[in-house]
Amino acid sequence: MTPWWVVVVVALVMGVVGHLTGLRLATGGYRINEDEVDRPPGHPWWTGPATGALSALAVVSVGDHGAWASLPPFLLFAWLTVGLVWIDLDVHRLPVGLVVPTGAALVLLLGIASLATPGEGRWLTAVIGAAVMGGTYLVLGLLPGGGVGGGDVRLAPVLGALLGWLGIAHLLLGLMAGFLIGGLTAILLLAGRRVGLKSSIAYGPAMCLGAWVAIGGTSRILTWLTGG
Repeated sequence: MTPWWVVVVVALVMGVVGHLTGLRLATGGYRINEDEVDRPPGHPWWTGPATGALSALAVVSVGDHGAWASLPPFLLFAWLTVGLVWIDLDVHRLPVGLVVPTGAALVLLLGIASLATPGEGRWLTAVIGAAVMGGTYLVLGLLPGGGVGGGDVRLAPVLGALLGWLGIAHLLLGLMAGFLIGGLTAILLLAGRRVGLKSSIAYGPAMCLGAWVAIGGTSRILTWLTGG
């Protein structure tokens, strides 16, 4: 069981990092001319608590697996999630300059974690996860009306690698949870007349939240299903 003080310390430190990131996001520096947005970027009151909460979830989940070497990439993902959610909700775009370099860093950290846990084959399931999730979103991105953009396609293999590193069950649950959250969000927005049938809907947040559902909930769901 993960010591409570480790969870608290990590949550506090990452909460500060998230707050500082929110202050930077609130300047709108990620916006480009093509975004054509004339409203303020938003207030960063939530970025610190959200980053801290996701980081705490990462610590507990990694502790359950006993794979502490994998904590850095999941903490980086907590930070990335908050940034992507903010930006995608604001301008409906996942910046290449954020997704690609951070995704590369996540993969590198997963590689280091795999070297620190030899003989477990986690690198293989991470590769499988990247291929499955990346391939799925690539197909959706190529299909007319697939509902995902280039940023979603670039993000998918990164999420697949993270979830695959934890296990195939995490990968499948994260993939399904992302689709479910995205679908329900679209239905609610349509029902509330916040968007139309042809409106663009930010899908990056659903992908990230689906991944966190898998990170924090897969073990518990499997235990419940098996009656353990």
